[in-house]
Amino acid sequence: METVSVPVVKTWHIVAILSLPVIFGVLWVCSIPPGHGPDEEAHLAYIRVVREKGGLPLLSFSTEGSWSEGHQPPFFYVTAAVVSVLLGPEWGLRWFSLILGIGSILAYYGLACKLFPGHRLTAAAMAATAGVLPMFSFLTATVNNGAMVQFFVAVVLYLGVSPVRWKGWQSVAMGLLIGAAVLSKLSGLFLIPFFVVAWGRQWTEKELTFNNFIRLTGRLMVILILFTGWWFWRNWLLYGDIFGWQQQMASATALVRRVRLTPDYLYAVTVEIWRSFWAAFGPAARSTAAPSVYILIACVVSPGIAGVVASRWSDRTGRIAGAILGGGMISFLGWPLAVPWFSTISHHAGGLAVKVLLSLILAAGFYRFLSIRWYPPQVIRRETGLLALAVFFLLLGVYRYNIDFPQPQGRFLMPCVAQIVYLTQIGWMAILGWHKRWIPLVGGLVLAIAGNCIALISYA
Repeated sequence: METVSVPVVKTWHIVAILSLPVIFGVLWVCSIPPGHGPDEEAHLAYIRVVREKGGLPLLSFSTEGSWSEGHQPPFFYVTAAVVSVLLGPEWGLRWFSLILGIGSILAYYGLACKLFPGHRLTAAAMAATAGVLPMFSFLTATVNNGAMVQFFVAVVLYLGVSPVRWKGWQSVAMGLLIGAAVLSKLSGLFLIPFFVVAWGRQWTEKELTFNNFIRLTGRLMVILILFTGWWFWRNWLLYGDIFGWQQQMASATALVRRVRLTPDYLYAVTVEIWRSFWAAFGPAARSTAAPSVYILIACVVSPGIAGVVASRWSDRTGRIAGAILGGGMISFLGWPLAVPWFSTISHHAGGLAVKVLLSLILAAGFYRFLSIRWYPPQVIRRETGLLALAVFFLLLGVYRYNIDFPQPQGRFLMPCVAQIVYLTQIGWMAILGWHKRWIPLVGGLVLAIAGNCIALISYA
């Protein structure tokens, strides 16, 4: 393994790099017309009810008080109602969202510093890349509860799963942070199984005794029940459903319906989540990028994911798994979005057989050239496993929601945007070697800046 030297970096270099997401955030706040954020008018209506009536709205799609976000937990809206008195409604609340976004970026920086201790420039570049992605800038420049859950998730994952942080008052603080994420948006629920599985892994690896595992899990559950239980109990009394999803479905029967869980539906959701995670702007997320953009993104991201998988093993198993995953990502996620290119050549361009064949061809190419030049130290491998675990549980929650309320939107994955970026960049570092880490760091940041500029100009 290559030696890891620690460079000397001045503080202003870090500040300059981390200022990039802030600059783009300000530009987006000033450029987006009122009401053009995802469901922004509905979020503002919820806040007005809290501020003017001192209560929470009931979920309804009626013409009298159309509060379609009534199923959302209240923490963001109560906080925003207080903030709106100080900063003003609408534009003032957009600045509040941007402040939450800045807090998330700082937590991303802290998380990257844990991955690479002493390499502050590397950490800053990774955090800035996550913060300059167009959808991150867009969502943190509009009024929505996504910015708040993103912030709390970032802070919780930065603090980590170490039992040392769950002693005495610290356990209460950590539990309250997770509870704040849950009461900001239900996607924060993924933190609960994430911690349970992470602690369970520490127990199986003898880093944690069984008694401590039970104590930590029980303490987390008690704190969450005390802090968030009232909200779920309220939903049960009002709607007969702790999440309010059934009432949401009943109130919007003209818009959505429960779907059958089929492979075709799951695949369609996957493609749409992939597309809208990178570029889907406007109130209904209808403003998307050209097909060529998604092909480019797939070609950039898939080698990184293949590399991070291959680098976890030092034998042929890792290379095979990485090659199959990389080839499949391009074929099944990038290719369908570029099918319009080839429709004039063949109407079979988007068929399953073509995608499978293309996957095998690309997997063979990946395997041929997937030579790992840097195997991350054990501490980084452990952290990348935790990053992937967080993304996995969040993705499970998104799929579960899409069964009851079909709405495959990539913005639901934004709480784990840093994890997705970091896994990709670490994979590229493994392929290129530690001393060439500047290529994925600079390259990723440049691509994110370019994409943000193009999206900002075309949308504004």
